[in-house]
Amino acid sequence: MSKDSVLGLFRQHADTHPERPALVDSERSFSYRELDRLSDGLAAHLARRGVARGDLLPLLAERSAELVIAILAAAKCAAAYVPVDRRQPDRRKREILRQCQAPLALATQAEDLPGQPVEVIAQALATSAAGAAPRPALDGSEALYVIFTSGTTGEPKGVVIESRSLANLVGWHNRRFEMDQRSRTTLMAGVGFDVSQWEIWSTLCAGACLHLVPDEVRPDPAALLAFFAEQRISHAFAPTVMVPALAEQPAPPSLALRYLFCAGEKLPPVATGGLPYTVVDYYGPTEATVFATCRIVDAEAHRRPASIGTPIDGCEAFILDADDRPCHGDRPGELNLAGVCLAREYLRDPDMTARRFHCSQALRRRLYRTGDRARWLADGSLQFLGRLDDQVKIRGHRVELGDVEAALLRQPAIHGAVVLAHADPRSGSQQLSAFVVPRQQDGDARAVLAAIKTALRQELPDYMLPSRYLSLDSLPTTVNGKIDRQALRRHLDEQSQERLDEQRFGTPGELQVALAWQEVLGHTDFGLDDSFFEVGGHSLLAAALVRELSRRFGNRAYIHDLYRTPSVRQLAASLARRAGEAPPALDSEPAQELQRDVRLPADVDFSRPMDTAQLLAPRHILLTGASGLMGAHLLAELLASREADLHCPVRAQNDAHALERLRQAARQHRIELAETDWRRVRAYAADLAEPGFGLPAETYRELAGSVDQVFHSASAVNFIQPYSYMKRDNVEGLGQVLRFCASGRCKPLMLLSSISVYSWGHLHTGKRLMREDDDIEQNLPAVVTDMGYVRSKWVMEKIADLAAERGLPLMTFRLGYATCHSRTGAYADYQWWSRLARTCLEYRAVPLLRELREGLTTVDYMVEAISLIARQPSALGKKFNLVPSIPRCLTLDEFFGRLGRRAGRPLRQMPFDDWVSLWEDNRDAPLYPLLSMFRDNMYAGRSTVELYQDTYLWDCTNVEEHLRGSAVREPEFDDRLLDLYLAGLGGSAMR
Repeated sequence: MSKDSVLGLFRQHADTHPERPALVDSERSFSYRELDRLSDGLAAHLARRGVARGDLLPLLAERSAELVIAILAAAKCAAAYVPVDRRQPDRRKREILRQCQAPLALATQAEDLPGQPVEVIAQALATSAAGAAPRPALDGSEALYVIFTSGTTGEPKGVVIESRSLANLVGWHNRRFEMDQRSRTTLMAGVGFDVSQWEIWSTLCAGACLHLVPDEVRPDPAALLAFFAEQRISHAFAPTVMVPALAEQPAPPSLALRYLFCAGEKLPPVATGGLPYTVVDYYGPTEATVFATCRIVDAEAHRRPASIGTPIDGCEAFILDADDRPCHGDRPGELNLAGVCLAREYLRDPDMTARRFHCSQALRRRLYRTGDRARWLADGSLQFLGRLDDQVKIRGHRVELGDVEAALLRQPAIHGAVVLAHADPRSGSQQLSAFVVPRQQDGDARAVLAAIKTALRQELPDYMLPSRYLSLDSLPTTVNGKIDRQALRRHLDEQSQERLDEQRFGTPGELQVALAWQEVLGHTDFGLDDSFFEVGGHSLLAAALVRELSRRFGNRAYIHDLYRTPSVRQLAASLARRAGEAPPALDSEPAQELQRDVRLPADVDFSRPMDTAQLLAPRHILLTGASGLMGAHLLAELLASREADLHCPVRAQNDAHALERLRQAARQHRIELAETDWRRVRAYAADLAEPGFGLPAETYRELAGSVDQVFHSASAVNFIQPYSYMKRDNVEGLGQVLRFCASGRCKPLMLLSSISVYSWGHLHTGKRLMREDDDIEQNLPAVVTDMGYVRSKWVMEKIADLAAERGLPLMTFRLGYATCHSRTGAYADYQWWSRLARTCLEYRAVPLLRELREGLTTVDYMVEAISLIARQPSALGKKFNLVPSIPRCLTLDEFFGRLGRRAGRPLRQMPFDDWVSLWEDNRDAPLYPLLSMFRDNMYAGRSTVELYQDTYLWDCTNVEEHLRGSAVREPEFDDRLLDLYLAGLGGSAMR
């Protein structure tokens, strides 16, 4: 069996581990042996029916075990299967079957398709006698499958893919993303979407287990993540439109997901920072076998030019001009692809094949013209610039506007039609709008449009259906007699501004639901009994609608509400019934629960003495959190001030990826390190909360025996998640760090804590000043109702104190807020103060908050202070508040007063509630994700932010004492530093 045969790879796994699970659906699990045996039987049956090498075998199916078995059976006959979603309109299915000219088709359910023999797969399996499957010689050149896409003529066209092309993609993907027998994957994509072929074969070729995602779970981000967690999914696919909503969902504690793959259309900016999995964005036309390029979507992706990444193995990319000459530098042109990835041909269409697949004499390659405009970026990746024609991607499916227009024009009631694609201004996703001219101008336009919608639903798949239908007396034309598409776009914009006809909705609840629909859909073209999903709604907009309904009704709405009650009338009634339910209790943690977590296992022993040389002249240092703002700068500082090698555990797929993450963090935070510095850095793919950091046992033992000291900078930072979500990374992670410090010889720990451990304790203690050595236990009544992050930092510090009582050499550094770097301006945009600053600058206003302090300082001051103090044995056992001294510790009013002046216009002060009202309904506002910090009642009727008024003054005597005589100085928020900070925020544009 050739290595270019995906079937051969499947058979190898069926032979070597036959009892491993290969496929799991909601009813049962299939082993590799069972899949092999069942597909053998079906293949033998097909062979008896005359199916042989080179034949086409249509599979009219939904996502199911029968589909996978039929695919394997077709491959064993060397026949090319043709996956067709059985839920597509009959007319489209008949056209695909006509083009296939197949003597036989298989289906998962009975199909009434005149003139086409169809066998039900389950019946064929039940009646087929056990027998040897055909064993034709396979070398990878055989056609494996045919995928039908939309055609410009209004008819679907088939793309013929060879086995070796898919084997190339599968082999590269499985190597790059570490797919093996332990992996668990999803079958998420629809049957007619070529991504499903990659999902199936990449799994079976790795010896992994494929899990069918239930239909009711697929559109719901929260339910989907719960499914991933329950099934321990490691590699999953989701349509591009779902990724932002998935990224916003809190990850279930048991989530084992390592990679979330997406493809189908342009991925909007996604906040991936802090996600426990990696988002991977694929790009590729069907003619290049599913995917051609790939990029990892990191936290800073939105700061760089939009990119579709770099070509995968077996694929080459060329940017060519109109004369097929290479475009040099970053000049845009048409993206052409070459390599083993290319399809064989268009089915029975040599003219189209010759037009789209061409041989370049200059490049000496067979190329495919994608029709996409693109250019090379400086980093060697490709930037997608749009289509050269009217072909668009709608929710992951490629659609040509002419196909939809042709379907409209086939309707007897339609005289003329034009379809436009446009980006929804709220979600950024592509959608279609249809402009139609009825034959009878004096009829009921709404009735005509309703009849057209019904007819098109019978003919086109849902992703090809227009979101809006607008009736016109005639189509506007230019002076040259051509349709004036710009005029149509203007008309569309005007229609989008129309006010909702409130008289159509009979109850206040119905009106509120309708207003929410208008906000999310961007139009008012719907009635009381229209389904949300028939007037432009889809899974991504459904998530936005849930949030909008929750806001309007004051009680929570759910995704499943939209599917069970999809009309305005039904949804309003459902929400009205729920209105009497009590709101959820405030998020608070019993003091006893936090105190219970302040514990240290008895076997963590620090009785072995520490050698002071470990502080003064370390040779090996363990640094956690080196990919964050503080950690990356601390890495650079330790490299500059010590001769030691730095060992950095990093969340990554492997050690090489861990090192790349550190390099990326350095670039992101504008840190320049020489290659000689990087040679002293060793990165490890690790998970601090796992026993032994999740490292191989030998690696852990070597580190435990060689490391001299530990800097623990790692911390999960999230201002929304509850304590239960923060506990694993922060509290349990510290527990493993302490165990490491006790393993082998005793290692001193430099713990990076937070000034927030004091919380709003002043409301309970009545004190104004907190000294560095004051017991933070007194602030517990405030901590229990503070953010989950603050609770976790309080517990961490108390656990570290327990370890110190047992003999751990400990220094605790309570960090203030790292506003930016005083020389480079690098800052962390995910932190709440940065979001606050951007919001204040955007709205030119600042909230009136009395004596609110955040301990504003700079990242370079803190890392230099830590580095210097950590070399002093006399600092052991002490705590250090790394905030400016009291006279220099700015309040919110003082900071924004200075910032506003440097921005060229003072920021007006507003009452807190009025200020929040400025932006709380704007999903694009920087602070919108953190709205609960400003609105939720946390204690005594006040929000988190309000409770931090009259903040403690923090003593920093220990810091001053140990920095005395050094060159390390507190930062001054002068004009130079504020200008640097403004430039980083983009606020300088206000001038």
